[in-house]
Amino acid sequence: MFKRAVLIVFLFILPFQVWASYDIENANPDPKLKPNDVVKLQLIALQQNDDSDFGIEVTFRFASPANKRQTGPLKRFIRLINNTSYRPLLNHIKATFLELTIEENFAVQDVIITTSKGNRIGYRFRLSIQKGPLYPACWMTDSVIPFNVVEV
Repeated sequence: MFKRAVLIVFLFILPFQVWASYDIENANPDPKLKPNDVVKLQLIALQQNDDSDFGIEVTFRFASPANKRQTGPLKRFIRLINNTSYRPLLNHIKATFLELTIEENFAVQDVIITTSKGNRIGYRFRLSIQKGPLYPACWMTDSVIPFNVVEV
């Protein structure tokens, strides 16, 4: 009986240890971050979102200036994330990363999210390297597009 309890605890803790190396509270665009690191940080923040919408605020930090012109300011971005297309990202239980594609200054990262209700939804993150003075050489998210997951 004891061995089973230890195994169950280990299985639930392991996925969170993988995410533990990211400091969400102090996360900001940084030229050292790769495109998939940016997506991971955003997904961790959304997974840990709370009543203050801190996770959404962290996610907004990584929206490119062009993205922010379309989706911002922050209060509007919060409403956008809470709509039916993006709400499944909030407090999801699992994120499965598919192959990252990088072509010059652009990247695409597809992710399959398992929602808190057990549904699977895909999201395509499109990122670009910023050239302006605010975030030079930083990968930032230009758009996130939901897609249906075809179960085989």
